[in-house]
Amino acid sequence: MKKVLEELFATVQDFRETVPGIDSQVNFADLNSSAVSAKKMVVNIITAAVYREIVSGGETDALSYLRSAVGNATKYKENIFEVLKKRKADGGDIYKYELEGMRRQYIDNYYNAMDSLIAELENFESWKLSPYYRLREKLRIKTAEEFDSLYPIDCSYLFFFRTTPLQREVLSDTIGAYFNRIEGREADFEDKLKLALALTVVALAISRFDIIELPATIRSLFDDSKASRNGQNEQDRLLALAESLMNKSSEILKSVDMALDESGTGDICTETSFARPDDKIYLMP
Repeated sequence: MKKVLEELFATVQDFRETVPGIDSQVNFADLNSSAVSAKKMVVNIITAAVYREIVSGGETDALSYLRSAVGNATKYKENIFEVLKKRKADGGDIYKYELEGMRRQYIDNYYNAMDSLIAELENFESWKLSPYYRLREKLRIKTAEEFDSLYPIDCSYLFFFRTTPLQREVLSDTIGAYFNRIEGREADFEDKLKLALALTVVALAISRFDIIELPATIRSLFDDSKASRNGQNEQDRLLALAESLMNKSSEILKSVDMALDESGTGDICTETSFARPDDKIYLMP
């Protein structure tokens, strides 16, 4: 069976030209276990059919971006094992900030490559048949550029497509009903509802995604190497940001509720009409 990196790179030298920091003694067999995992990351987004089409399509920009994405993700996953091998072999130490700096650079390279790759895929018919692409047509925020104008995500195509199922979930559970209520008054409320939608989607992504799946703008808030930080601190900060975004979204929806009620729509307020746990209920004899 052909190894993952052998599908993409003719020689180790080609691999070294695409991915920084590759040791001259490395071979594809040593990296294959990490490469399999890296390939799965990419295939989960673009589908196996699109991956095969790019690999078999000859030298294209899409293939260059695919090589960079898989190669840098492979090095990101392999990096910790290489550090351990080096320490055992010659006793050399690598400081935590150095390791984190290298891994951050590899994941940034992966993100940039995937963003560029997904932009190229707009010309692929197989991509238009993928679940992520077809789902986009049912959403209220349909492009990465529009999402970025509502909440900064580095205009990341990768993050946008990864969050399309979350956007569908939020629309189905709550905010979708608001868009139905404002029919005929889109100019007054649509921008506010899209902002609430974007904030809620980002909050869910922070709560559910691994930190490496977040755009650099969000990721940089947490993964800088600081002596006072640890894993629990990072998790607490992530959850605090997610809660803050959810609260902002809730406030926007409440303001829309009040505006619609004052305009005499007669609709039931889906947010403010629910009893809250801190409400006091008094029973009179």
